Amino acid sequence: MIVWSDNQLPKFSEGYGYTPDCLYEFIGSSGLPVRRSKPTMPHEIGRIQMGINLGYFEKNDAVNEIVVNHSVPDVFVKSLKYSVGFTFWETNKLPTDWVRDCNNMDEIWTCSKAMQEVFINSGITKPVYEFKLGVDPKLYFPIKRTPHSKFTFLSVGSPATRKNSQLAVDAFIKIFGNDENYRMIYKSNGPPDARMFFGGEMGRINHPRITVIDDELSHADLAKLYDQADCLLYPTSGEGWGNLPFQGIAKGIPTICTNALACTEFADMSVPLDFDWDSETLFGRYVGAGQWAKPKFDDLCDKMKYVVDNYETVADKTYENARWINKNMTWQKVSQKYINRLNTILEETI
Repeated sequence: MIVWSDNQLPKFSEGYGYTPDCLYEFIGSSGLPVRRSKPTMPHEIGRIQMGINLGYFEKNDAVNEIVVNHSVPDVFVKSLKYSVGFTFWETNKLPTDWVRDCNNMDEIWTCSKAMQEVFINSGITKPVYEFKLGVDPKLYFPIKRTPHSKFTFLSVGSPATRKNSQLAVDAFIKIFGNDENYRMIYKSNGPPDARMFFGGEMGRINHPRITVIDDELSHADLAKLYDQADCLLYPTSGEGWGNLPFQGIAKGIPTICTNALACTEFADMSVPLDFDWDSETLFGRYVGAGQWAKPKFDDLCDKMKYVVDNYETVADKTYENARWINKNMTWQKVSQKYINRLNTILEETI
């Protein structure tokens, strides 16, 4: 039996929140002997559910099943049979403790060629496999775009500071803040992290052409919000994959996304954003773990103006790439590579 263990509390739909559900929908229906362990309370994290209504194994208890740990490494569960660590990272070097925990697995999965290289170069000695994440074609399907009567920029990623929505807000205000023909939708999954200057002091966003949405949205409502946009802004510092900008491109929306780390898989399908490598802005668990991207403000301003001035060209390019994504990178399509690898593990561990 294979146990697909999310090993972390469920997150909401935006960003990576629904990745485990999307992958498991197809892996679970593939015919593989697989069950899911999905904690719902903090004390269940780092443990494996034995079965429906049967409680949980402790982290250090023997688990004689193939375990896929879809989580951060510090809650990986080691199986007596075979252990997979499936995780993401957002700089160009893993923390030392992540290297240790990953090397305690039998193999590691991650979601881009760039991050596969980061894992190996950071000292992972176990096999590192590279997969992909996908899109829901019922929600994120190609539409050939023409601009709205008021050209609309959409910023997503807040309140995660490393997604740099502050940069997007500053760029919009600088270039288009006084032009009534332009507006911005600022989407935050909770209280926004970006601020505005008022008389030399920072305060909440209060601008006649910026609409703030900080409600949690369903998958379907988030997809509808994308359709209000003419250009998606995503000047991120780092991504394990980058669901939010990838979804924008999959809908044919011109998307300005930092061309770094995992986003190199798709940023040039629309409008790649230049950056410098930086360590001074690292914080929290990222401190001491290499560098991440510092997107260039002037380039963001230039790219926003470029999209406005060359909209048909950029929209046509993005639309053609959206068609390719819709054909090749739906959740059903990308899940097949996971399924193939799990079948191989099953055969090798009989």
